[in-house]
Amino acid sequence: MKTKTLTRMAILTALICGVLANARADDTSQGTFVYVAGKGKYCKETVVSGYLDCFYASLDACQKHYKSTNIRCVANPNSGT
Repeated sequence: MKTKTLTRMAILTALICGVLANARADDTSQGTFVYVAGKGKYCKETVVSGYLDCFYASLDACQKHYKSTNIRCVANPNSGT
């Protein structure tokens, strides 16, 4: 039983580390830091200021996904678009 618990903890730790490794802090031109998760060209602004979830290949795809909400879609500051 201890082996299963240790295995589960190891898997959970690996998943958390993987997510954190994909989130990067970038300095914007305004001198504020933005945390970027994902590698898509377009991002949704999250409820938490300074965090972007970038999982969309096009602005249209992001806007369609969040059409009925007040969430803004913006270009990924790391993609050069």
